[in-house]
Amino acid sequence: MNKLLTIMSFVACLIFAGCSDDEPDHEADLFSLAVQLEGEGELAMGIHDCEIIVPGNQQYISIDIIGDYDYFRVTAVPDIGMVSSGDKRIKILLTNNLGETSQTGTLEFTVYKGKSWNKGTVTVTQRPLSPEEPDEPDVMPDKYRFKLAYAGFTPIMNDNIHVPAPFDNISFQILDYFDRFIPMGFPEFVEPYDSIVWSAEGMPNTVRIYERKFNDSSSEEHFTAQWSSHFFKPGSVRSYLKGYREGKVIYADSMKTEIYERDFLCFNWITGDVCIANPHAKGIYCGLDNSREYRVMPIREINGTKYGEIHVRNHKILPDDKFLSISRDVLIQLMRENIGEGASAKNQIQSFNCVPEGVEGELFWENKTTRILLLHELPSDTSLEEYYLLVEAK
Repeated sequence: MNKLLTIMSFVACLIFAGCSDDEPDHEADLFSLAVQLEGEGELAMGIHDCEIIVPGNQQYISIDIIGDYDYFRVTAVPDIGMVSSGDKRIKILLTNNLGETSQTGTLEFTVYKGKSWNKGTVTVTQRPLSPEEPDEPDVMPDKYRFKLAYAGFTPIMNDNIHVPAPFDNISFQILDYFDRFIPMGFPEFVEPYDSIVWSAEGMPNTVRIYERKFNDSSSEEHFTAQWSSHFFKPGSVRSYLKGYREGKVIYADSMKTEIYERDFLCFNWITGDVCIANPHAKGIYCGLDNSREYRVMPIREINGTKYGEIHVRNHKILPDDKFLSISRDVLIQLMRENIGEGASAKNQIQSFNCVPEGVEGELFWENKTTRILLLHELPSDTSLEEYYLLVEAK
């Protein structure tokens, strides 16, 4: 590994070795990497691997896979950014790191030519956006201190489970220093702050739960004592409440929320509710990630097989042609975050029991309890063209 270099881009020399007919199914030198940063950063390049350190602000990282090969496949994505791939290029979008510590993720991919293959990795470390340390927090009077608290969750499938899963609706509260919840009016502890903002590590957006605005003739004040959000993947979420005055953090509190996958996301095939009639979709949004929203149809059953559907909501009211492509991307993103890269559905669709007519299967995923298809519903007299996920119990 070369010494870390602060540069905008670095192109590694091409090293390529062809596949030998005498040595099938072996690792070979099929590619080299070229990495370009949209902003500042440090690179340490190898032939098939790279380590990147960047500041906490949002930027794209473009990775060109150079060589004479047939195709490549992404096998693992970093959980700190959004990944897209095309012809010999992978792009990682890093959003602002609003947490207080650095975050690291690894992209893994494999390049194929004939029966030869070659693995590659790119490790990305993103520093915090800025060291927003409160000014002398020890001298903040107790009456102005607040606490971020977990307030419970509502399971999508109405099952009797005591820990939240992806897609469940999780509630949070802001409490005063004595752990008191004040749902009405404006509690005393908001007085020193211009705003109190909810954020989380690795999340691109924030939510203002308190805000005070002044102008020459009037003032506005808004306060939310309890709020909720869905999350899109299992794991730990470190979230923060930060109190600002004149653009600077003067007090903060944080907490960690654990999100546990069930059979798949929020689906529980054993004890979860099954819809008998009049199914209605439930909206799934995340206040800290406004780039996407999903709609989940309740679990139904056909010939002894339980199944569900995950659709995408056009929350930005985009034209149908633009939204169609975006909906496919965010469904694949959801699956990458929870299972990994999909395989071709060509030889798998026949194993599903609940595939409707008028659709084409594109990608397939599975785990121990669940199989999933990315379906392309073709336009007809009774339905619009769309992509969605069909989820079946095994």
